[in-house]
Amino acid sequence: MRLPTWLWLDPAGWQQVAASAAAGGVSVTAVARPVEVVWSLGDGGTVTCTGPGTPFPAGADPKSASPDCGHTYTRRSLDEAGGTFAVTATVRWDVTWAGAGQAGAFPGLTTVSMAAVRVIDVPALTTGGG
Repeated sequence: MRLPTWLWLDPAGWQQVAASAAAGGVSVTAVARPVEVVWSLGDGGTVTCTGPGTPFPAGADPKSASPDCGHTYTRRSLDEAGGTFAVTATVRWDVTWAGAGQAGAFPGLTTVSMAAVRVIDVPALTTGGG
């Protein structure tokens, strides 16, 4: 609690995706491009990021904040039902298509992933000093 939490998705999944289909001599190609991810952190906070976020590097200072996508929890999850926060990542995709002399767009399609996250507090030990 009160330490920066880094938020990220697998960068390999943050790529444009294309697919084509043909039937009866007509071919259509659709291209989906990830635009943003909205994180709902389970504590009432939300964070919107325009990329997949940066993975926390091994050996980095635990007090360092993410350079592009992060959140700091200010309360623990132990007080919630189940002792966890329900975290949701909603990726918005813009999809365009073209074929048979036509073209169009489907902006704002989404995919959603969820995870349960435990946020704890660790008592600090202080010693008297002069």
